[in-house]
Amino acid sequence: MIDREGVTNGIKRKYGVTLRPSWLDRCATHIETELQQQTDDHGQTQHLETQIRLVYEQLLHSEISASCHPTLETDPATTTVVKMPGPPGVVLQIQEIMDIGISKFTMWEALKEKEDFEQRGIRPSYMAPEENDDNDSGVFTAQGTQMTGNTQQDVVDGEREPKIPHGMLKLVLTDGKTRFSAIEMQPVPQLSVLLPVGTKVLVSAGQILQPTGTLCLLPGNIQVLGGSPAQYQEFTLRSRIEKILDIKKQ
Repeated sequence: MIDREGVTNGIKRKYGVTLRPSWLDRCATHIETELQQQTDDHGQTQHLETQIRLVYEQLLHSEISASCHPTLETDPATTTVVKMPGPPGVVLQIQEIMDIGISKFTMWEALKEKEDFEQRGIRPSYMAPEENDDNDSGVFTAQGTQMTGNTQQDVVDGEREPKIPHGMLKLVLTDGKTRFSAIEMQPVPQLSVLLPVGTKVLVSAGQILQPTGTLCLLPGNIQVLGGSPAQYQEFTLRSRIEKILDIKKQ
């Protein structure tokens, strides 16, 4: 049996959000019935920390407006965020993430190249051959792409995979009620333009630029937790860019 009060307090203490009782009830039923993780291997009720972990895993893949009460402090007149919670921070959801330092068309081309590499499993012709490639022994495909003895190892190691450019990331974050922008002031290694919409992050402190309410992101004030609600899976980076550029699906 999930300890509702204990789990709610534990999530609040660790992640700065208050779970909605209705969502927690559904989550507990899912854990106890479908996942059948009500007891441990010895038939005893799961330890509270284990219960918190199980609920947290479901929280990552939830829609934050359904699972959590709003937490951000806003200006009643403008509805802009005025202050971020201190440690441990607060769980927020990424509603959009784009690289504003790279043109949309350049990013689109890079995504196409990366997907081409992943789908075909060979080194594309636009990539320079390796120094130790022996052109005489290589086999060329109909598309003019060279297959060498090292190609399969390249695919495994990922050393030749086309890289997605990184400029400056802009995020739209939400607590389920308030949406606001956040911009990288310094590169944040955990952040990637490829993060799916719906990813949960833990944000603490950070300067808020007024009057826009934009949060300045630094390596120390944001942590990527993961997860993504199923309803956002179709909104890939490529599909979002193609919509902006009005490019028809190929």
